[in-house]
Amino acid sequence: PQLPAAAPSTPSAAPVPQGKAILLALLFGERFLLETSTVKAFNAGNLSHSLALSGQHLLVAGLAGMLLVWLAARMHPGLYLWRPRTVLIPLAACPAALGYLWLGNAPPSLLRAAGMLLLLATAMALAHLRCMPLPQTLRERLPSSGLDVLCCTLLCITVISPLSVFDTGLQLSALCVSVICCATPLMGQLLRRIPRTSPGQRLLRSLASILLVSFFIQLALLPLSLLLFNNSGLWFLLNVFWLPVLGTLVLPGAFLGLGLSLCGLGPAAALVLDVVALPCQWLVDGLLFLQTQGWLSVPPILRPHWTALPAMACLFLALALRAGRPGLPPAGKRLLICGLLLACVGPALRLHHSLVPRLELSVPDVGQAQAVLLRLPHGQTLLVDAAGSMSRSWNPGRELLLPLLACNARPGLDAIINSHPDIDHAGGIPPLLAAFPEALLLHNGQPGSGQMGHIWQATLQKRKNAPLHAGDTLQLGDPEDGLALHVLHPPRPAPGAYVWEGNSASLILRLVHNGHGLALFPGDADGAALRHLLASGRDVQADVLLAPHHGSDSSFLPEFLTAVRPRLVVASCGAFNRFGHPGKQLRQWLEEQQVPLLQTGRHGHVRVTWPLSGGTEVPLLDWDTARPVRP
Repeated sequence: PQLPAAAPSTPSAAPVPQGKAILLALLFGERFLLETSTVKAFNAGNLSHSLALSGQHLLVAGLAGMLLVWLAARMHPGLYLWRPRTVLIPLAACPAALGYLWLGNAPPSLLRAAGMLLLLATAMALAHLRCMPLPQTLRERLPSSGLDVLCCTLLCITVISPLSVFDTGLQLSALCVSVICCATPLMGQLLRRIPRTSPGQRLLRSLASILLVSFFIQLALLPLSLLLFNNSGLWFLLNVFWLPVLGTLVLPGAFLGLGLSLCGLGPAAALVLDVVALPCQWLVDGLLFLQTQGWLSVPPILRPHWTALPAMACLFLALALRAGRPGLPPAGKRLLICGLLLACVGPALRLHHSLVPRLELSVPDVGQAQAVLLRLPHGQTLLVDAAGSMSRSWNPGRELLLPLLACNARPGLDAIINSHPDIDHAGGIPPLLAAFPEALLLHNGQPGSGQMGHIWQATLQKRKNAPLHAGDTLQLGDPEDGLALHVLHPPRPAPGAYVWEGNSASLILRLVHNGHGLALFPGDADGAALRHLLASGRDVQADVLLAPHHGSDSSFLPEFLTAVRPRLVVASCGAFNRFGHPGKQLRQWLEEQQVPLLQTGRHGHVRVTWPLSGGTEVPLLDWDTARPVRP
């Protein structure tokens, strides 16, 4: 799981020590003082969960309940004869939990944890109250284990708010709790080998339990983290060092300082908070140092097929059934077989794609930007444009294209071709080149402008690159495949010739197979560039046309569309964009000609495939989208 990037503070405001900003986030969930670098460091270090108001904060409420029960038992020792501590402590912790729920403004994660605590306390109290005799069958059905409480809590949440089942935070929380419950018997068997006769051994046992919990949670979350966040979480070992400090020093000290402040003891509260802020500041400094050295960054990792999620669930349930038993029961064997079969789906699909030669063209939904991914028959990958956005904290190249390149395939990128260095076509190139430093950068030879100006210049200086001009041909993959990219525009610069600039200088590329046009990529070419291309007499026929300039009316040219003769037109544009792309003229013309138009903002990720047999026949065209077309 990852935290959203924090908004940068105003230039006039003095920088807040990040250790104190972390205390504010821990106590109240307020992250507006966290700097973007701190948030990114926590995400990279797999520690972002520690800043969420969740069950670990209610441990302080549990400690308060233990303290209340201990004080009450010191005054009335017969209390333990009336009810066991397993009932008294959850009941005593409920008032503190409800108070913190109000203090923390009741975020969803804290509501879920408080609901589990209240449900557990109520169930245990009902099971032990003598004044309320319950039938034996009802006593047996009361939730008593962690999984029982989790299921009952999820049932209550679903009844109250059915749409909550689609909340990623709820899914992650439920998965983490279920993993802890399922792995507890196995962890108990492993921890029995560590004696508890000395303080050092008890400390070692506590650290080992944290390590095991972190390991099992990270292992269970690995497919989901890769699929949703493109984060492998290899630095989960940092939890072994941070969570004990957080649970035994930072959180109790923060609550103590908050209590002293509420009691009017301001100087004492400030002293306590300054002390507990030191470990937080040391953690931030350490994470930033690791990030500066490049140790927190990991190379792109293969993102598994979605079937890896149920496969991991089956394997963990089988592991839970195995704990405490001499052998695996029949249900566990069935779960194990089912999990292994599901785990083989992704590799089988990858093997099938490698054995069946085909060309795949993907136009992902990157908002009001553009990116095209080409997967060649023998595993090579090529990007034509790499999207971008005006945001300083969210980059489509890093957040969308990088995961797409590793989606159930070998993470790799052989080349990036940039049609023109506008931010909506080139903004994602720097993070992609950082992840794949061997990728070749090809471009139209124009300098960047605006926000992209200095970034583009620095990118060209650091990476190997080459400009392209009309007449250039790029051979793709194995020569026997017959695939090539023909550069149709802009012309090669010549003395006294017209200078093409801006959108007019966009690269226009034609993908061909043994001379037959498969796809045409005109970038943001305007009407003048398209007329010049038609006047040059070059062949522009193609099965698939990427709408020029996102389908803008300024690039609508009927004679150009007639010359292309597309069987499918794809417009890369954002949903409900303020520019009105694709334009009305383009939509009307395509409707009259009965040519399908797919829009990424409406239809989602568009995929087009051509099965290639290696011969000279024209390959068949097949396409699909990420979601069905809305009427």
